Amino acid sequence: MDNIVGRLQKSFSQSQINILIGSVLGDARLECRSNGMRNPISARLRIHQSDKQKEYVFWKYLVLKNLVSKAPRKVKTWHDPKRNKDHYSWYFHTKTFPELGELYHYFYKNKIKVLSEDVFDLLTSQAIAIWFMDDGSNVRNGYTISTHNFEFRDQLRIVDFLKLKYEIVSTVVRDREKFKIYIGSAEYNKFSKIVKPFIIPSMNYKICNPRNDLSGIKPGRVKKHEIITS
Repeated sequence: MDNIVGRLQKSFSQSQINILIGSVLGDARLECRSNGMRNPISARLRIHQSDKQKEYVFWKYLVLKNLVSKAPRKVKTWHDPKRNKDHYSWYFHTKTFPELGELYHYFYKNKIKVLSEDVFDLLTSQAIAIWFMDDGSNVRNGYTISTHNFEFRDQLRIVDFLKLKYEIVSTVVRDREKFKIYIGSAEYNKFSKIVKPFIIPSMNYKICNPRNDLSGIKPGRVKKHEIITS
């Protein structure tokens, strides 16, 4: 872990590292570009968000700009025939770096994203805020973080981390056939205080109570019977 942290700090600013870590835990992915005997292991980071998150994409781009060759691009993702409406998204990727190759093997096993043993050593408050802006949701009685891609035991490790580092009590709740992290109303303000300094204006709806982006749609409520305690 110390070797990875040192190499990241030599090549990237702390804000860039926070975006790398928070984004990989969230919606972004690392793409391995070379892994041969003659070429060093290398990878790039790909950011891809919906049109609603355009400003968020450009914020990440501006922080990572010296690592990127092309500005974010808009692409059509799908067509809704019922409403006759096209839906778009924005994406960009960094250049390829050997340091990101090391990070790739730290976060992926057999091409599947995993929660490595020492990942919490990389998690600053800003990285958590970026993870939350990627995968967090503001529900009426708390917050959720969409951790569906991680193993159940690893989600319990996230619960332990939040408790040990920030004294935030969270739990794992069922979401259809998978699970996610839930932070209840008693811990709502405590979690907000941690991430709020790093939430960019266009993503402020994720910490507003009540939410200001729903246009009259009532946010969901986590049911007590969905909560998993062990």
